[in-house]
Amino acid sequence: MKAIILERLHADHYRYEALLCILDRQLHIAACDETPDYRLLARLCHYLTRQPEEWHHRVEHTLFERLAACHPDSRDTLEVLVEEHRRITTYGRELEEAFRRLADEAPDAELETRRLDLARAFSELYHHHLHTENRHVFPLIEQCIPAEELDRMSPRISLSSPAEGSPGFQRLYRQIADKRTGLRLGHGEQADFCPLCDARPADA
Repeated sequence: MKAIILERLHADHYRYEALLCILDRQLHIAACDETPDYRLLARLCHYLTRQPEEWHHRVEHTLFERLAACHPDSRDTLEVLVEEHRRITTYGRELEEAFRRLADEAPDAELETRRLDLARAFSELYHHHLHTENRHVFPLIEQCIPAEELDRMSPRISLSSPAEGSPGFQRLYRQIADKRTGLRLGHGEQADFCPLCDARPADA
């Protein structure tokens, strides 16, 4: 049975990946010379940056330290992941601020190329980061650290920080689900499904 800490980390990753997919679709809209939903982009960057800072990254850093102690060969990879946490925060905050400003001051403006490139770099970094943790680091943690020890860590690492139940996430979810925003691709096209709320095109 998987330790509760790892279950929570995996659940967070699943949610981040769904939100990144919707962010990528909004960036595709911008690349098609159409206007994306800047308020949605700001809220996506806010959640993808601020929520991990509240709990997720701090827990991972604790686990990384423990893993490095019992699996020294992983140290280089873990140091890169910690640096990527810093870069995700830096890029995400800059993008959130820029998208909020556009939503307030120029909601119909096209997204400038420099900002689009930064948003794409943020998304690419985030996707690669999650892949490395999911495919390489989390399995190593399960292999090297007994489940009983991970479970004993739970009282010392609070699991009460809100995730899906947080008001911020619920507002974001409703914005995406109620307007079927997660289906938008640009040029009037729609995706087959929304990765967050599983909405389908109306004629599906």
